[in-house]
Amino acid sequence: MKIKFIENLHEVLIFSFLLLSTLMIVRVSNVLVFGDWQDVWQSLNFWGDFLFRGFRFDIKLLSSVLILVFWLPVFFVSWFISERWFQMYTRYALRLFLLLLLFIVFVDIGYIFYFQRPIDVLIFGIIDDDTSAVFSTIFDDFDIVLLFALFLAVTTTVLWLFSRLVEHHEHNIGRKCGVRTQWVIWFLSFLVLFVLARGSLDSFPLQRKHASVSDNTFLNSMVMNGVFNLYYAYHDKEVNNEDVFRDDVLKKNGVKDLEQLIHAAGYGKKNPVVRTTAGNRTIDQSGVHVVFVLMEGWSSQIALAQSEDNNVLGEFAVHANEGHYYTNFFANKYATNPSIEALLLNSPITPLSQSVANETSFSLSNALPFRKKGYQTLFLSGGYSSWRNHNSFWLKQGFDRYIGRSQIESYFDVDASDNPWGVYDEYVFRYLEKSLLDAEKNNTRLFSFVLTTNNHPPVRLPATYVAPELDLSLYGFKDDDQDKYSMLTGFHYQTDQLGRFISWLKNSKFKDRVILVATGDHPMRAFMDNSANADKFLRYAVPVYFYVPERLDRLKSVSSDIVGSHSDIFPTLFELTLSDAPYYSFGLPLMEKTEKNAYGWAEHGEFLFYDGVVDSHNLRFYPWGKSNKPLLDPGPKAVSTEKIKIIKQETMRRLLKKYFLVRDFQDKNPR
Repeated sequence: MKIKFIENLHEVLIFSFLLLSTLMIVRVSNVLVFGDWQDVWQSLNFWGDFLFRGFRFDIKLLSSVLILVFWLPVFFVSWFISERWFQMYTRYALRLFLLLLLFIVFVDIGYIFYFQRPIDVLIFGIIDDDTSAVFSTIFDDFDIVLLFALFLAVTTTVLWLFSRLVEHHEHNIGRKCGVRTQWVIWFLSFLVLFVLARGSLDSFPLQRKHASVSDNTFLNSMVMNGVFNLYYAYHDKEVNNEDVFRDDVLKKNGVKDLEQLIHAAGYGKKNPVVRTTAGNRTIDQSGVHVVFVLMEGWSSQIALAQSEDNNVLGEFAVHANEGHYYTNFFANKYATNPSIEALLLNSPITPLSQSVANETSFSLSNALPFRKKGYQTLFLSGGYSSWRNHNSFWLKQGFDRYIGRSQIESYFDVDASDNPWGVYDEYVFRYLEKSLLDAEKNNTRLFSFVLTTNNHPPVRLPATYVAPELDLSLYGFKDDDQDKYSMLTGFHYQTDQLGRFISWLKNSKFKDRVILVATGDHPMRAFMDNSANADKFLRYAVPVYFYVPERLDRLKSVSSDIVGSHSDIFPTLFELTLSDAPYYSFGLPLMEKTEKNAYGWAEHGEFLFYDGVVDSHNLRFYPWGKSNKPLLDPGPKAVSTEKIKIIKQETMRRLLKKYFLVRDFQDKNPR
């Protein structure tokens, strides 16, 4: 029984050579193009391990593809069809896989360009988000269009080389080989490929945890290729499936019981998981409205360059100087919907709104303490209410109403804006004014969570908007860089609109009746390259602003240099606005923070302390640089035992949050 193995082996070898060469060239190019040269230079002694480890992942990928595309078809079908047909199958299958793998690799390059890191779970936002808006963003960016052109050029070149090399070598390969010999060669080579596809001779196969080769986070992130980055992104996305919500979280993580988990998360009698705010007669008698504004792409890095000659904050600049304005804060998540779910539901699992748990009402909702105290609760978004299933999901999480783009445009009788992401922010704040007036008229208190959208690329602003002169050189760009200038105008526009709303607030009857907090959902990712170790703070830093009436202001003694993250905001709000109200305490109110206990965290493993940032993956500490505080000293130091303790406790807190979410799902969805 003859098999077509040796006859087609030369095509497989050419395919292997082209794929391995391309993957390695892309890996090195990514580091040199997107990496920080100072970090690259400091990591030179790790390059041998970096290249070898990357090659192992490439070999693992290649071996898996060859088993699937060639070795198994040889065994199962090659003797049923003619040599000519099997040769055609091999040739076109290998071409197709070259095209597919190169496409994924270039998607990974584009992702690194936009997010400063390889493909991760956010890639599925292209499907889960407003897809037309996503593609509008992509094609509005000229660099992404150039990258697509480069993909076409590289793919054409590689496929042309494949054809030429196959044509050149197919007549030079010896084909006189007995059937038994071919079977022996096939079997032995299959065993070799199986071992290579496993990636290791140890007990465990080669996997993501083996991609760490140095103290440089960016260099480590470049070890795997785009295909494995996509594979692990899909694996992470599966955290939302029903199997996870049916898990025994305690048993799966080696925790004996809930009490042990609570203790490991740093809680006890003096610091309970569920705290109760102090009784406050002033709040009980008069009450206040509460506004939480989540600003799209509101970055500390951009805000810190505010000056008279670069008034990027617009009218908000006045209020930043007068109120409680903090810039040493981390966004816990790195995208809009994950940030919303982390803020409002304390959730480490995302997206909940599009998971099997989208019909579940969760007890961790931060809207519930307000609702239980008699507040009307409003989710006000500049985007479409159907985005991410929001209009359905959030009404189950303690919100009475969800108002989105269509309702706002209808109320003000305005035509739809040309911004694919949402109605102009000025109308969002005008609707917020209306909502406060309606609540006052109805003698009710209002809690409103407000989401802006206009700072999301592609930036589309009203025709009436006049941009000020903004200094691009402060951010390291040329004055004629129109893409970066457009991003700055989007930042200015939404921040100015926030400032105008606060001005209206301070000059209205609500001056002493509203507490407001504003923060960014995440930094503006595509504005600057923050992949260097020195930029670990700027990569996740967002401002936080509180407006608190004088009679209720307990933030006067809080330093403007306080450090924290999103998880600290609602505990602060609860303590400021609610009397005798229980709430889940996963963060720390700002008025209770000290230099010793204050910290912030970001989901990718960075922890912010008073004296710098810790990368928890490699347990390396980066203190503030000597010349400029926003920048860190790129040379890592050892991490103190106090910081390690905090990092471990926060890790267990995320597990505790997951436990509560899964328990809610299981209680309300019994099998």
